[in-house]
Amino acid sequence: MINTLPELLYHQSLCFPATTVQLTKDSTGTFQPTTYKELCEQMFDFAAGLLTIGTKRGENIGHIADNRQEWQVVSLGAMVIGCADIPRGSDVTLKELQYILSFTECRTVSVENPYVLGKLCECLDDIPSLENIILIDSQNKSLERFNLKGKKLFHYEDILKAGNQWREKNPDKIEKEVWKGNTEDTATIIFTSGTTGTPKGVMLSHRNFLCQLEGIASRLGFTRGQRALCILPVWHVYERELEYYILFFAGTMCYSKPVSSILLSDFQKVRPQFMPCVPRVWESLYQSISKKIKSQSAVSWLLFQILAGASSASLSLKNTIIGLNRYYRERGSIRHSLYKLLYIPYGLLVPLRFLGNKLFFTKIRTVLGGRFVCGVSGGGGCPPKLDKFFNAVGIQVVEGYGMTETAPIVSVRNRFAPVLGTIGKPMNYNETKILKADGNPAKPGEKGILYVRGLNVMKGYYKRPDLTKEILSEDGWLNTGDIAVSTFNGELAIKGRSKDTIVLRSGENVEPFPIEAKLSESPYILQAVVCGQDENTLGAIIIPDIDELKQSAENAGEKFSTTQKLMDSEFAQEIITREIERLISSKNGFKNFERVSTFFMMEKFLHTEEEFSAKGGLIRYKVLNNYKNKITAMFNKETKKQKKIMPEKLQEMMPEKLQEVISEFLQNFQN
Repeated sequence: MINTLPELLYHQSLCFPATTVQLTKDSTGTFQPTTYKELCEQMFDFAAGLLTIGTKRGENIGHIADNRQEWQVVSLGAMVIGCADIPRGSDVTLKELQYILSFTECRTVSVENPYVLGKLCECLDDIPSLENIILIDSQNKSLERFNLKGKKLFHYEDILKAGNQWREKNPDKIEKEVWKGNTEDTATIIFTSGTTGTPKGVMLSHRNFLCQLEGIASRLGFTRGQRALCILPVWHVYERELEYYILFFAGTMCYSKPVSSILLSDFQKVRPQFMPCVPRVWESLYQSISKKIKSQSAVSWLLFQILAGASSASLSLKNTIIGLNRYYRERGSIRHSLYKLLYIPYGLLVPLRFLGNKLFFTKIRTVLGGRFVCGVSGGGGCPPKLDKFFNAVGIQVVEGYGMTETAPIVSVRNRFAPVLGTIGKPMNYNETKILKADGNPAKPGEKGILYVRGLNVMKGYYKRPDLTKEILSEDGWLNTGDIAVSTFNGELAIKGRSKDTIVLRSGENVEPFPIEAKLSESPYILQAVVCGQDENTLGAIIIPDIDELKQSAENAGEKFSTTQKLMDSEFAQEIITREIERLISSKNGFKNFERVSTFFMMEKFLHTEEEFSAKGGLIRYKVLNNYKNKITAMFNKETKKQKKIMPEKLQEMMPEKLQEVISEFLQNFQN
């Protein structure tokens, strides 16, 4: 039985010593391989090297670096001797860096390069526990300019060398250190900001990670030697757990970046079968595909849309026939028999799907290397449009769900029996329940807060038992804070975040995510952020597709000297208004109070480093805070517009609250 993560790598290195575990680019951009045996030896050398500088079992080791070959060496090497890593990316702020390292009382920290070392030097006075700094990549630059204030600086290669020499003098001793580890030992402490911005250290044990591996394997089913393109920050728990899964099936991690030009090039170079990623990556891929086809001709684009739509309809019909759709009540025998009649329209769509494959879909799959099997989308909800599109054109995407506190996977859609629009059934190592506001269990189709209990749930927040009690009950139930529904068959679907819920003045509760996901289906809208807390109606920040707006303006004979003038124009405003009214309608399942009545456009978000997490998820409270003046002005303008609906004399004769109610009614009537 494997009890710790280093044991997992050690075991695989004995079973598959020559199998490639990592492919990493060198300075020329060429992928260089590392075998399981080589990685294991590096892990042991680093662990022994830590012992040579006085590291003791149970210490916390800071680890500030982005994806690279050495990342797992440092992390697993620290775990070999019973230490926990405290990870963060190189984009860490000074405030975070100082807080995390001082709060966890790190004596040793590894930093990626001189850039990160420079940040560290700026806050050394505020980290009194720190003694040792390990620099992974010196980039052949002089380090004399750094004021280390008495701290010892070691080069990564020197630590490995010292560790190797120690092992030669103490044969098999470091290997024995591995067996001292306990499955309940803390493997890592990952700090997550939450909605307040105050970092909370999530303590995750080896068991939290290891308990998931067989369950993930049963849903994804990859085998030895298959490759995964790794583009997400590995210090995030989502990417990290899936890299442990890659170790589990003796696969290969191929490190790339979520930048379109780099990503598509690396798809061709390594031809992966698997990719963990976030919705923004799928959005980027979809936009790249769309723009390439649009550039061919208007006829090609129209034909592509028709064939992609037919393929999507074909997939939906097939899933309905075989019972892989969302059902919120039992599917009776009569209905089951009637569904078989759908074979007729399904058969009529097969030729269109075949034509789509011939003209477009095969080429799209070739862009992803030609061997791609499945992508796992997590770290945020995947818009239904993208979910349907990629699965329809033969690029399977399965959506997963979790959080740092659950290490992280609570559920992931089974790629062998996928129910689109869901995150699948809960994994076998945890159980879930959905409770309504009154505390009663929700029936299939009813919304409620999702609770999780299982082997993957965290030990607690580091040094914060008070915060732990707020989220984790005495009997082990973790309040995720996410709004979910279950199907009759037990699949889960996430509908929003309880802390993101918008409460209008009318008292109606609105979940912004479904509205934002629907708006992003517009060819003119890249991203939308819905707002309206304590307002009469909803509003939105719109990031438009400037190229689409420009093309429409040219077709209409409109000319604008700048992008800002285009966005401010009545022409662009009318297009976005029309798209909002088309998408957020009762026909698409939205209630009257969920309609968006006002918006403003921006070419892009201005503070992307703080407004998006490293895994690409939007940090809503920061976005709303950064643009609060614009949001306020937007709603003030809307209020004046609503008041103009009523005669001024009538407004003067009634209380303000009644004016608001009547204005809202008239506005809704107009919509």
